[in-house]
Amino acid sequence: MWFAVIELRNLPVQLKFLLVAVVCGLLASLGTGIIINDSGMGIPEVRHYGYPLAWLVSDLNGPTEYILANLAIDAAFWVAVSLVALVFLKKMAFPCLGIRISSKLILFLVVLFIPLGLLMDLVHEFGHAAWGTAVGGRFVYMKIAYLEIYPALRMTPQFCLGCVSVDGLAYSSMAYGLMLLGGSVTTNVASWILGLILLKGGLGSKTQVALKVLGVFGILDLPFYVVFPQIGLGHWIFLGGGSGPEPLTGARMVGVPDPVFYLMVTLSTLGLVLLYSKTLREKLSNRIKALLSTESVKKNKSESVRNTPVMRALKIAEK
Repeated sequence: MWFAVIELRNLPVQLKFLLVAVVCGLLASLGTGIIINDSGMGIPEVRHYGYPLAWLVSDLNGPTEYILANLAIDAAFWVAVSLVALVFLKKMAFPCLGIRISSKLILFLVVLFIPLGLLMDLVHEFGHAAWGTAVGGRFVYMKIAYLEIYPALRMTPQFCLGCVSVDGLAYSSMAYGLMLLGGSVTTNVASWILGLILLKGGLGSKTQVALKVLGVFGILDLPFYVVFPQIGLGHWIFLGGGSGPEPLTGARMVGVPDPVFYLMVTLSTLGLVLLYSKTLREKLSNRIKALLSTESVKKNKSESVRNTPVMRALKIAEK
C-alpha cells in the first residue's frame, strides 16, 4: 500500500486524478451490484442488479449471469462521474472546508467514504426509531446495508440502505409525521454538533477530515431527501428514497406549511455550510466589514460637510 502511495506521489497531478477517478469508478460500478435495477423485476425469480445498466442477473432457479458489456458501460459512466466529483472536491468543496489535498488524503477518503456514509445512515435510522418511540410507537426492526441490527444482530442476504419499522402509529397522524421527520432532523442536529466540535479545534488532521466528511453526509441528508425524490431520483440520487420526500411528508403530517419548511431547510443548510467552511465565514465577515466601513465613511463625510464653515453660516442664517 505504501509503495502504491509513493508511486502515486511521483505521478503528474492530472494523471493522479485520472487514476483515482478510474479506481473510484470501477469500485462504484462493482458496488452497484447490490442495487436492484427495476427494469428486471418482471419475473419474481429473476433479479437484475447494477446501475445505470443491469450487469448482474440473479436467478433463484439457475446460475448467476454477468453481462460484461453492461459492466464496462457502467464503469465508464462511473469513472466520468468520479472525475467530475473529484474536480468539484478539488476546486470548491475541499478549499471551502479547509482541507488540503494529498495522495494520502485521497486514499484515506476512499477507504472511509462508505463506512462514514453508513454510520450517518445509522444515525438517520436511529432518529426514526427514537422519535417514533418517543411519541408512543413500538420499535420493532432496524437494518443497515446487509446488517440487521434489531431485533437480532445478524447478516442478511439482501441489501437495504436503511430500514426501520415502528409499530403503533396511525398513518397521517402527527406522531407518524414526527417519526418520519426524525431521521433527517437527527442527522441535521448531529451535523451541528460535529460542526461545533470542529470549530472548537484541537483535533488531529485525520480526525478533522473524518468528522468533516461525516458532517457533510449529515448536512446533505435533509435537503437531498426533500428535493431529489420529488424529481424522480433517490434520496442519495441513486440509492434510497423509495417512499418519496420523507421529511417533507412528515412536515405536512405535523402541519408545517411547505414554504415554512422549505425556508427552515434552506436556513439550516446555509448555516451548516458556513459553520463547516472557514473560507466562506471569512469571506462573509470581510464583506460585512467592508459594507460597515463604507457606511461609516459615508456618515463621516456627511458629518464633515455639515460642519464646514459655509454650512454653519447657512444654519445661523436660517435661525
